[in-house]
Amino acid sequence: MKTIFILMLLSCFYYLKAENIKKEDYTLQAITNHGTFYYNINNSGKLDISSDLQQVFNEIADLEDVSATFIFSPGVYYFDSPIKVNLAGVKFIGHGHSGIDIHGANLATGTIFRFGKNCGPYCITFNYAGRTKSFPAEESPWHNKNLKVEIENIAFVGYNNTGVNTAAGYSRWRGDKPNFRGLNWYPEENRYKDVEKEGQRAIYLPPAPKREGSWWSKCELLRITGCYFTELYAGIDASWTDVSYIDKNWFGQLTYAIRLSGPGMMVNNNLFADLETALKIDNTNFSAFSNNTFAYVGKSFEFNEINHSTISGNALLNKKNNTGAAAAGGFIYVKQSNGLSVTNNSLNHMQDSRKKTISVDKEPNGQNYIQFENSTQLNFSQNVIQTLLTQTVVRLHNCTNSIITNNIITFGEGGNAVAETGECKDNYYKKIRLENSDTFDNYKY
Repeated sequence: MKTIFILMLLSCFYYLKAENIKKEDYTLQAITNHGTFYYNINNSGKLDISSDLQQVFNEIADLEDVSATFIFSPGVYYFDSPIKVNLAGVKFIGHGHSGIDIHGANLATGTIFRFGKNCGPYCITFNYAGRTKSFPAEESPWHNKNLKVEIENIAFVGYNNTGVNTAAGYSRWRGDKPNFRGLNWYPEENRYKDVEKEGQRAIYLPPAPKREGSWWSKCELLRITGCYFTELYAGIDASWTDVSYIDKNWFGQLTYAIRLSGPGMMVNNNLFADLETALKIDNTNFSAFSNNTFAYVGKSFEFNEINHSTISGNALLNKKNNTGAAAAGGFIYVKQSNGLSVTNNSLNHMQDSRKKTISVDKEPNGQNYIQFENSTQLNFSQNVIQTLLTQTVVRLHNCTNSIITNNIITFGEGGNAVAETGECKDNYYKKIRLENSDTFDNYKY
């Protein structure tokens, strides 16, 4: 007992098997196919728990053919070094939805992962792991390495990667002047030597190991629900996932909310606010991006390639008095697509903006607010787009066999709604003309 007591004094961390710890004392529960384990991880937010939590993950990963669900009690878990999780199947569950909020909430409720200055650039990395045999065929040896990650109800708070110091304690209820007005959600000049190498990411899925001989590896599933991301260079940065579900999350005060690649994505019902770029997506098919909301966002969607997918029911508001990044705004930029349907989106962009690659650039990049390049069989219809732009709002460049119809598009003096550039052919454009409206029926009571 004396030895155990001394060890507890020397470290803010201890872990015991379920039969040796009182339930009221643990802050972390690990449910595995080898049983349930309980740990006491400091969640006061005052002590760095990186090495302690890494020890837990390593201990669980050492179990044969293990899968694990980690349940974190409410509290602030402070990381000042990056963490790696080496499990083929893993789930994190927290309690509540909270974090630092530019609108002045600043309440520590629920489960919060707070990252210190030295935690990065990849705060939590999920690595690929193997199994001794396949399921259900039980083929052995089984050399393939896979990854399945699920995360629920955790707030991820970074170390102010943008230079907009929302962590300093602004509160609208105190009447403070918002310290983010007019600033950009891109790291300030000289903040990093190389922002792409040093910028802090909360969740990172690295590229799969290169195939060797007959074995291969991949991330099969990424599911993130009910989480909060703020003060980061990127919230979610995933190299490749076969199937992704990102639903009911809040992304605020980031340079990038989501950077993701892979064939099947469902990114629905999320809120994005005060961002440089919300979604940067590469090489996706049979995917849906629907019912997301955006406010004060520089760029909502950027796609390298998207095929046989839908973008529908999204809403955006960029007021004239915005948080800076929206002044370099662009709702959709598609570099290449086939079979893309963009319908029933409602946009209110009260800026005469010119899109920039990043908001701190001095010159626009020549792209338009909505731009489709190298697209075929594009359906862009039933969208409501209210802007003050004095240039073309929707641009088709090298597009074929597409339809642009029944959109309500407004713009400023000197602008227009839709234009073609490059080598376009066989596209159909139908404006809404009030003078062509049918007569309404007589009112009856």
